[in-house]
Amino acid sequence: MTDNLTSTEPDVRATAPDGHLPHKPGDAQEAAEVVRRIWAQVLEVEAESIDVHRSDFFELGGYSLLALQAIGRILTEYGVDEVESVEWEGELLNRLFDNATPMVQAEFLAEMGCGTPRAGNRPPETSR
Repeated sequence: MTDNLTSTEPDVRATAPDGHLPHKPGDAQEAAEVVRRIWAQVLEVEAESIDVHRSDFFELGGYSLLALQAIGRILTEYGVDEVESVEWEGELLNRLFDNATPMVQAEFLAEMGCGTPRAGNRPPETSR
C-alpha cells in the first residue's frame, strides 16, 4: 500500500476550482484542421482556401447564425455533452468575435482537451 501523502503521482481525481475534472491539453493543430473542415462546410468554400492562422470567418462570408451552426457542429464532432456545450459555445463565440481565425477556435478546443475528434462522433463526409 502506498502513502498518498508522499506519492509523486498526480491525483487524477482532483477537480478544477469550478468543480469540473481538469482537461488534458489537446493538439491545437489537429483541432484547427477540424475547425477548418467544418468552416468550409458551413461557408460552402474549399477547405484548402482557409488558412488556419489568417483566414477570417466573417471575411469568408460568415455571419452570426453561421457561426453558431459551425460551433454546434464542432461541439457535436467532439462529443461535448449538453451541459458543457453551453459553456463552450459561449467561449467559442466570444473568441470568434475577438479574432475570427480557425486557430483561435482550435486553441480553446486544445485547452479543453480536444485534438482529434472521437471517430464515432464524426459526421460522414458529404461530396460536393
